[in-house]
Amino acid sequence: MKDQIICIKHGIVILLALVVWLANMNQASASTLYWTEGGFSSGVLRRADVSSLGNSEIISSTTFASTAIAIDGVNSQMYWTGDGTLQRSDLNGGSVEVISSGFGFSEGIALNPMENSVYWTTWDGTILMSDLDGNNQKTIFTDTQQLYGLDIDLTNGHLYWTADDTGIYRSDLDGSNAQYIVDGGTEPLGITLDVNNGKMYWADWEGQSIWKSNLDGSSVEELYSSVGGFPIGVTLDPLDGKVYWSEWGTNYIMRANLDGGSVETLYQTTNSPWDLALVSAVPLPPAIVMFCSGLFLLLTRARYRSN
Repeated sequence: MKDQIICIKHGIVILLALVVWLANMNQASASTLYWTEGGFSSGVLRRADVSSLGNSEIISSTTFASTAIAIDGVNSQMYWTGDGTLQRSDLNGGSVEVISSGFGFSEGIALNPMENSVYWTTWDGTILMSDLDGNNQKTIFTDTQQLYGLDIDLTNGHLYWTADDTGIYRSDLDGSNAQYIVDGGTEPLGITLDVNNGKMYWADWEGQSIWKSNLDGSSVEELYSSVGGFPIGVTLDPLDGKVYWSEWGTNYIMRANLDGGSVETLYQTTNSPWDLALVSAVPLPPAIVMFCSGLFLLLTRARYRSN
């Protein structure tokens, strides 16, 4: 009986510590925003909790432009491109590798970690892809116009990109079956997808606005119109129901609800912000908390009965 009581006590202590640790982890975790800034001649990569963008830290810098950025959450790596160079590092900016170069200016990047693939667009009118380490590079699509923002729909097997003719296009993941699906405004650049809700969002640079539509290009809506800024990068926090974008001119990083409501200016950068990538905090499932709490109560009752 004494050994049973000791085991129950130890179980209660361990379980209580687990519940407290999980709760603290859940409260402390916050979505992290990564972004590029600097313009065409040099660049930096920054990150910060979305609740305190003013406390951002520089995690990498280059002597040439750093434009598009994407996060590989599976392998905890960060990819970015710009003036003819595709690089990657860990999420702290360490262990930087150049995995491709010599392809001209680029403003779009997308990842498929499950298939070991990275895709990027160029102003030379191409979409390139390679393994995540840069091997097996190939051109999967060629156009006669500049190509800009890029995102990937892994659920339905599609790539989406914006182009110089103001169009937004879609293709299969191998670049085949490319089709024009919607007019993106005056000069659409950044694009991001909310596949679960069947929506896409894009930044119209010259039109100074943020838009959304269905993934097939139907039901186009203007969500935001800027007075002095030129939206360029755009990303989503689907868990929190927010769309984020960057603006040249004002140097603002902004966000709004997915329907365009509750527009906020979060931060003004010192240089021109470009692309954005957000790593969402994953809330602790209530079921886990309930399970741990219930188990704790059972152990407690068992302890009292044993006494």
